[in-house]
Amino acid sequence: MNSIFQSYPAHPWTAEWTFEPRGCGTTSREKNTGYFFHTTETVGRIRPNLESPEWSLQLPIPQNSRINLLFNGFCGYFDQDKHTISAEVIVPEPGVLWGRFSNIPAPVLLSDLPSVETEEGFLWLESDTTPALFAVRDETFCLVTKARIPADGVQLAESYLEKDLEADLSAEFERRAGAVKLFEEMNQHDSLAVISTECMMRALRPPEGTIPGLWSQSPATDSPHFNANELFALALAWRHIDPETAEDLVRTVLKVQTSSGAIPITYSPRESFSVLEAPKPLIAKTAEKVWQVRKNPQFLDDIIQPLRRHLQWLLHHFDPKRRGLHCWQNSNEPLAPEIYESDLATVDLAVLLLTEIEALNRLRQASPAYADNPPCFEQERDSLEDNLQNQFWNEEASQFCNAIARGKMVRLKGFPAFVPLLWEKLPFRQQAAVLDRIRESGNLPGGVSLLSWQKSALDNKSFPLLQQLLVLETLKTVDPHGTLINGFARLSLQGFVEWHTLSVEEHGILQIDPVTAAYIIVLQETYSQRNQDRGTLSSLVFKGFRKTRTDWYDIAVVVATILAVASVHTIYKQLHRPPPLITLEAQMNNAYASKDAEGTVQAGMAIIKHYPEQSAMAKLMTGNILLIQHRYEEASTQLADVRKEYPDSPGPMIALGLAYQLQGRFPEAEANYAEFTYLFGEIFPDLAATVQKYSYLMQEGFNSPPKWTDIYRYQLMHEL
Repeated sequence: MNSIFQSYPAHPWTAEWTFEPRGCGTTSREKNTGYFFHTTETVGRIRPNLESPEWSLQLPIPQNSRINLLFNGFCGYFDQDKHTISAEVIVPEPGVLWGRFSNIPAPVLLSDLPSVETEEGFLWLESDTTPALFAVRDETFCLVTKARIPADGVQLAESYLEKDLEADLSAEFERRAGAVKLFEEMNQHDSLAVISTECMMRALRPPEGTIPGLWSQSPATDSPHFNANELFALALAWRHIDPETAEDLVRTVLKVQTSSGAIPITYSPRESFSVLEAPKPLIAKTAEKVWQVRKNPQFLDDIIQPLRRHLQWLLHHFDPKRRGLHCWQNSNEPLAPEIYESDLATVDLAVLLLTEIEALNRLRQASPAYADNPPCFEQERDSLEDNLQNQFWNEEASQFCNAIARGKMVRLKGFPAFVPLLWEKLPFRQQAAVLDRIRESGNLPGGVSLLSWQKSALDNKSFPLLQQLLVLETLKTVDPHGTLINGFARLSLQGFVEWHTLSVEEHGILQIDPVTAAYIIVLQETYSQRNQDRGTLSSLVFKGFRKTRTDWYDIAVVVATILAVASVHTIYKQLHRPPPLITLEAQMNNAYASKDAEGTVQAGMAIIKHYPEQSAMAKLMTGNILLIQHRYEEASTQLADVRKEYPDSPGPMIALGLAYQLQGRFPEAEANYAEFTYLFGEIFPDLAATVQKYSYLMQEGFNSPPKWTDIYRYQLMHEL
């Protein structure tokens, strides 16, 4: 039996996790919720999804098994001697639990209810409320809970026992293939990513009622609703897991618009809603990011006209009197609702509308059917840009702090002042000023401190998800090389990991809704892609970092300096002067901890060039990277300089010895190895044994010890 999900990251077994079928619509859920299943505290024990269940099913897998929790089933694996204990279970339809097992006894139905063996291998559990038919055959089992008489249960169970379960399990695994690309071999991060994927899958609903396409259940209410303001996060996440799902979600939002182009914020299969409130101006930007994944021409043809109609409605909604000044019309519309007052025009609204127009026009130009058409809303675009530059920018304060309320200029503080960075064409001078202000204050506009905000507090909602996601997307605009993005993603991911761990380990519950899950997936993809872009040469150096949980304070300190690095580095680059030492050190440390080989060497060499008297750590980090990159002579030059300044430091002794050995300079290598063994043999016996092996191999004429890069797992190799 193939263990289908054994390569998929694990997640701890959790009580009250519900198993339900894929593609279950609202009506079906209401009728069949009692035919779903949920977990208990005991690993492998499942009950019907009822308040007072009369029975439970126990799969006898070890309590410390490796678990894969799926929204529609679970897998458990335990390696024992030369064989693997396994159990794999899915819910293919309401009232059916179908699975298989290996190297363990058959599952057992636990109950005080009377039972009857209707025929060989089929057990009927008699109950007025929750009857069950349980069948086992050749290490495959089927539990049927929706049959009211034994014959119906036997017939349904037979149909599943004769089917190929492995094909269905493989299909389930393939549906998660997009998520597999996001994994980082970091247990807690990957565990969070897989459970986030399952939460998003669980929330999907098929077309029904007045909703003409695929939609996602909003976590804001228990009743069936889709929220248009959640599309931004959901679609950005689904484009990495399943781009077709992302496209369908965008189509659905655009299809529910009225003839005038208005899109209700929330809508349900059975209800109609007011369109007095506008959704966040993000739909065109969302559609563009989704389209960029597959460049699907049909998707482009489907969305351009609905997008144009909706954007026309948005522009009129925010400027009904056509004054050329767009104002928030409802207290729920602003990104930061606390700023709202009537007839208020702010910079963030101008930027959001401006970038919507530009996204629509880029999509139009990519479509053969519309490419020759004139630009959409060119006059409105020019007006928005003029307001951005001449109305909302305060020259004296060097920030976007102006707003217009009821015709009067007022000062505006908070998150909106950050949003202009989302516009790719923002002049450099203004971009640098905004970033520099963040560096000086240590906070994002709005007062969110990068040193104090932590998601590990379960009730902490001080930094709304939409704002966090916009920060991430904005950083991609102002930081195309990824220094800012990677740091922000690492900081945020670590906060969510702590929050998730606290939920599971201390509270025994999962608190991830589909929108939070979507943001986690976007963070994971951002961080994962950044690491992949750096290549593999330096990955061995940082393998230890990936396998351990970095201290929160260390991460916070690094990220707090990242924004400073970006702004200061950009300014000094323009002035052709070297950035300050503290800036280069922060850049080098962040690059080194993030496995960015090129960034480490670049920053390290800048320190060595411009600040030679304070460059010992830069030479060590640069030497380590050069060694991994097989640039042995250059590495030995840097490491030899370190040894002159720090002759008693153990890490450089070993590194320089390796650099010499790899070049065939055996006498010099032996001198370094012998010194390390003499000074530190009793303190670091494991390392001393490894160094002695290197020395022995060198005596035999070998200049490249096997797996020599593994020595960089020791922390002292990275320290002076």
